[in-house]
Amino acid sequence: MTEQNQPVGFANVSIQQLNLSYSHEQDRLLFRIGLCDDSELQVWLTYRVTRKIWQLLVGKTPLASANPSQQDATPQQALQRFQREAETIEALGKMDFTSEYQPRGKVKNDGPMLAVKASLNDANPDVPILDLVCQEGMTVNMNLNKEMVLAICNMLQRTAKEAGWSVGAPGQEPASMRIAEGAEIKKVLH
Repeated sequence: MTEQNQPVGFANVSIQQLNLSYSHEQDRLLFRIGLCDDSELQVWLTYRVTRKIWQLLVGKTPLASANPSQQDATPQQALQRFQREAETIEALGKMDFTSEYQPRGKVKNDGPMLAVKASLNDANPDVPILDLVCQEGMTVNMNLNKEMVLAICNMLQRTAKEAGWSVGAPGQEPASMRIAEGAEIKKVLH
């Protein structure tokens, strides 16, 4: 393993609380991971990394969507999708998104790290691992269960909306970033 791929210097620490907030000054999301040992990790997420995390995780949970490809589904497939979405809504209802994040006594890293790459290791499909490679040479590895995936996706949607970002559907670029075929790209100098 290279130093860039070294996991943060602790292993198997349980996550107690997650927080995702938007910083207008940084134009980034601050992902705070509260751990059971009264410490936390702080990771800055850029728009690009946020969209990548969304693309990696959204397929792991049946979130309601108006995807045109679902129109061709058989009645049985549509019913199964509806049942999964109903279970998702029920699970979301059991999660607490209103309690304030409880800052921990100690920050594991010397200030927020900047995530530059996100990937998903799903060798074990029951417990995929989200890897956030940070510019500071560390990688944050998070074991994810279904509830954790659902919680992160929900927080990404809410916080991206606050930031004015469009995380969109997997592989879909926000309308502001699409360039029509044959359209001229104008260069702007400042």
